[in-house]
Amino acid sequence: MVRPLYQPAADVTPIRARHGNAGLWYDKFCDEWICDQTHWSMQGGGAGANPKLSWIDTLTRQAHGVATQLEEYTNRLIRLSLQQGGRSLVFHADSRFVTGLGRSHPVENGFAWHHTLGTPYLPGSSIKGMVRAWAEKQADPTPDSSIIERIFGSPGQSGAISFLDAVPIAPVEVEADVLTPHTAAWSPSNPPGDWCSPGPVPFLVTAAGFRLLFTVVPCGKAAADDLDWVESWLTKALTWAGAGAKTAVGYGRMSLDQPKTDDLWQAEQQRQQRKQEALRNQERLARMDPLDRELEQLAAAAPVTSPPSPPYGAWIKAVESGRWRDQPATALQVLDRIETAMRLVGDWKETSQKKNQNKPDRRLKLTNLVKELRASTQSGQGSIEPGNGAGHGPVMLS
Repeated sequence: MVRPLYQPAADVTPIRARHGNAGLWYDKFCDEWICDQTHWSMQGGGAGANPKLSWIDTLTRQAHGVATQLEEYTNRLIRLSLQQGGRSLVFHADSRFVTGLGRSHPVENGFAWHHTLGTPYLPGSSIKGMVRAWAEKQADPTPDSSIIERIFGSPGQSGAISFLDAVPIAPVEVEADVLTPHTAAWSPSNPPGDWCSPGPVPFLVTAAGFRLLFTVVPCGKAAADDLDWVESWLTKALTWAGAGAKTAVGYGRMSLDQPKTDDLWQAEQQRQQRKQEALRNQERLARMDPLDRELEQLAAAAPVTSPPSPPYGAWIKAVESGRWRDQPATALQVLDRIETAMRLVGDWKETSQKKNQNKPDRRLKLTNLVKELRASTQSGQGSIEPGNGAGHGPVMLS
């Protein structure tokens, strides 16, 4: 074959970034070629060398995919299915899994990598074909043909259910596997057989134990029980037939992981609830009096303490710092609200009732501080330094 690399790059050893896209690396940067003066090949270089296996091993014994990106992607799929009335199901790989073997690649067997996530995945078209084949030939009871055509579509007519790509929910490990076809050096007079020496061909597979998220959503013309049909067929097809390539020898078997499915659904529902609560709170704040809104936001932004500080603590600190220095009327309104809030919880104390007068009375000191701030504001000073005027030091608000 012709030279596989451009001249300037022929002698450069590519280095894969730690979090680079494994699919781009595997498909585009193979550097295990061997040249015999006139031709480049990926055949063994002698002394037991196997350049195909060497290239596959650049990705084995490590997990591929960025956890945060996979979490974001799967959350979007679950959110879509939740909003569209679809289903998102997590399946556990009980055996090795491989797709894309028919793709062109220097090691003879390709591999399907998600183009943006850089992880193994199963295209939605493959899932749809697998489920339809199960529904038509293996389902028990056998569904009516009208149900099959409605769900999967017919020539010139789209189906009622959309099958989205199945993606892993966490980084995935890959492994090297091997095909052992018999030697190609055969002829009609010397056909291949079990007595021939096999020619090992390595290929890349996904290790067992990872989890894939399968998502199906209705397209607007689905019947009420169409999703139930699809979920049943999908679960049985993955359990008994398997997905991807080499299913006849046990690859691609998967089982429904109901606990993980429930966890992801509940987490997404909680996120949506928090989002709705935040929107309702924003709308409520928008309808509030501007000063009430400002005071509530001040209290919400205050550091969390144990036990919790009363909300008026943040208001007192704001007045002390001169937040409304140029708005004395507003500052006086705030101080009036502070006094009202303190009286409601019994923290407004004009005189101390402690038997030990040498022990500081927090509520009395706080009350005096508010009075001092009010007097300072009315006199035009605007704010005071803590500890001035009333002879007290800093007051603990909790």
